[in-house]
Amino acid sequence: MTTLDPAGTALLQRLAASEKPGLFDDVPPATGADRHDRVTIVLDAARRVVKVTVADPTAVRRPDDLVTAVKEAFATADGNRALASLEKQGLADDYLARADDLMAGRARAVAPPRPDLSREAIAARRAARGAAPTTAPPPAPVTAENGYVTALRGADGRLMRLEVDGEWLSAARPEHLERALEQALHFGSES
Repeated sequence: MTTLDPAGTALLQRLAASEKPGLFDDVPPATGADRHDRVTIVLDAARRVVKVTVADPTAVRRPDDLVTAVKEAFATADGNRALASLEKQGLADDYLARADDLMAGRARAVAPPRPDLSREAIAARRAARGAAPTTAPPPAPVTAENGYVTALRGADGRLMRLEVDGEWLSAARPEHLERALEQALHFGSES
C-alpha cells in the first residue's frame, strides 16, 4: 500500500465513489509510456501525475506529436493503475475475461440503461437525496508556470485536453518540458 497525503486520500475516496467499483484503491504509482516510448508518465493511486519523463525530445517537437504521446502515456499509466487496483481487490480476472470476450466477439457490449428524465423521476431522486440539485463547476484548465503548456483534466482526473505553444516547444530543453508538463497536468482535490 502506498502512503498518500491527506489531499490524495480525500481525492482517492472521491474518485472511488464516482467510478466503477474496484477501479480506485490505494496502490503503488503506475507507469505508462506512449507506443514509441517518447514520453513516460507516472500516476499515483488518485490519478495525480507524479513524474513526466521525455525520453526523445526531438520526436515531440511539434505540438500534435507531444499531445498524442502524452495522451497515450497517460492512458497507459491510468490503465496500469486501474489494473493494479482491480488486482488488489481480486476483480481483475473478471474484468479481463469480459474484455477478452468482447474483443473476440463472444459477448456484446451493453450500454447502461438510460436514466428516467421525467419530472416525476427527477423530483423523486432530488427528494431521495434530500437536497436541491447541485452542479459542480466545470474544471478549470491548469497552465504551467512558464505559460506555455495548459491541460484540462476532467472532474474524474482524466486528461481531456492539452495545449502547447509550438514555438516554445520547438526549442524547449527536456527538463523544462518535463517540468511544464508536470505542472500543467497537476490534478488534486481543488481541481
